[in-house]
Amino acid sequence: MRSFGVSGCLFKVLIVSAVIGLSVGYPSFLFAETVQSEETIQFQNAIEEEPISVSPEAAEKPNAALESEFQNSPDEEQVTDPLPADSPEADAEVDAQVEFEETGGYVPPQVEAPNPEMLRLTAEGIMYYRGKGVEKDYKKAEALFLKAAELDGAAAQYTLGYMYQSGQGVPQDLNRAMEFYKAAAEQDYSLPQYSYAHMLYYGQGIEENHAEASEWYLKAAEQEDSLPVHYYSVGVMYDNSEGFPRDLEKAAQWYEQAAEENYGQAQHNLADMFYNGDGVPKNHIEALKWYRRAEAQGFVQSQFSIGMLYFNGEGGLPRDYGKAMEWYLKAAKEDFPPALYCLGVMYEKGFGVAPNQSESLLWYQKAADAGDGKSMYRIAMMYLNGSMGMAKDEQKAVAMCYQAIEHGSSEAAFGLGVMFENGEGDIPRDFRKAVALYRQAADTGYFKALSRLGILYDNGLGVARDLTEAAKWHEKAAIKGSVYSQNRFAGMCYNGIGVGRDFEKAFKWFEAAAKNGNVNAQYSLSLLYFNGHGVAQDDIKAYAWMTLVAVQGEEIASQQRSFIKDRLSPQQLMDAEILFNRLYQEVLL
Repeated sequence: MRSFGVSGCLFKVLIVSAVIGLSVGYPSFLFAETVQSEETIQFQNAIEEEPISVSPEAAEKPNAALESEFQNSPDEEQVTDPLPADSPEADAEVDAQVEFEETGGYVPPQVEAPNPEMLRLTAEGIMYYRGKGVEKDYKKAEALFLKAAELDGAAAQYTLGYMYQSGQGVPQDLNRAMEFYKAAAEQDYSLPQYSYAHMLYYGQGIEENHAEASEWYLKAAEQEDSLPVHYYSVGVMYDNSEGFPRDLEKAAQWYEQAAEENYGQAQHNLADMFYNGDGVPKNHIEALKWYRRAEAQGFVQSQFSIGMLYFNGEGGLPRDYGKAMEWYLKAAKEDFPPALYCLGVMYEKGFGVAPNQSESLLWYQKAADAGDGKSMYRIAMMYLNGSMGMAKDEQKAVAMCYQAIEHGSSEAAFGLGVMFENGEGDIPRDFRKAVALYRQAADTGYFKALSRLGILYDNGLGVARDLTEAAKWHEKAAIKGSVYSQNRFAGMCYNGIGVGRDFEKAFKWFEAAAKNGNVNAQYSLSLLYFNGHGVAQDDIKAYAWMTLVAVQGEEIASQQRSFIKDRLSPQQLMDAEILFNRLYQEVLL
């Protein structure tokens, strides 16, 4: 675990302590995917309680105490093979040992001393920048920092980068900010490396470049004086496959490093990973631990997540709708849209409270006003059906759906597509609009939209009939869990429709659909076992699956079952009946 300690280099002392104290002013959230707006990402000029200042007299020459502080941290002890006693290297080791003993146990490493003029200019610039001992004057500070920057003063370069980025006392100039951040970053300091990466990530003063940004984020995170936000940033890059190939294990490791140092957003993200089993073993108890630590810092997302754990009875917590509502209400006080939506659901369905339509609608409307697309779609359905005390109004329903789509609701895009496909009331049927809306929902992986696109291509509705395209969409939907598409794609594989004939793939998807309760797939699966297509021939399994179809009222299955039964021995028939009973429990009950 990296510490927050300054490495001992005078430049790092100047950067971290004397210049602008940004170590406490970094943004809580780094990336746009978080619920905070991008405005929270901007740097803040956090002023330290006791800033370091240097008088003009003291700045004339470097202080001896400061010079002694300009040391690189000794490397950690390394185990190496012993050197021959008569080698030059061995003689050097003896000399070093004598020097070590004579200096009281510490030998300063051989480093180049800092430029005294650069230090003087930087120190004087800090005085004017902070207004300590002199009247604050950003113009004079800028002039002094520019001279120090020409002498490779990293602290001056970093401060100029900040001034030009934020327009603090100078006209904002993102290009110059980038130049100065890069110059300081290349001298191997974490703060300018992070700032330079940040501007690369968002394309400020330069074309957006996530690949290069990721490398600089990583450099900042690997410094001895790196901060939790630096670890978190690398985690996000691995998590979102930005600059680095997606690697959830590495993302979790970086999040944990930041979380252990009490970085709230990393704690919440790590909790989510434990909850979903992303990059770490699924562990709801561990998720609850990190949600609680993030919530203790006021993270509203974690308050909501704890409510969800109570609602579902997870993380070692009992299912408790009352507790869930308490946590939702905490998050709702911060106008957190998912919490507002869930309160609407609880009052609508009567979870932990008496059902109350007016109260439910009130929470849905609050969530919609806060920008929640799910709540907008829920209200749209009320207008469409004339439910929850709302007068039926199909045009309002359409308008609310479009509004929900603008706020990211895939469900609304699908639902509106269904309206146009079916022609709901005053809504004219329009297959082309339906296709466009289904595509919009499909782009987010919404499986119902994937399946509907397969059906429309199957039938040439709103698009030219294209069985190859239909097979593509049905396979995508099958992978996402659409039972209809699992059965349809299996049939296409069996018959070679839109894809090459493939009995093994047909068996795979018929079995998936059959276990998900599709009676047609169950019948087809029985025939595959009976004929040995795509699977080893097995009359026992054929009989068991066919019996399962027969008990659901399919007459043809009863006839086929009798034919299979004639091929079974008494023992095989007994085994088939046992298998049928197990399938009945697993599939139908």
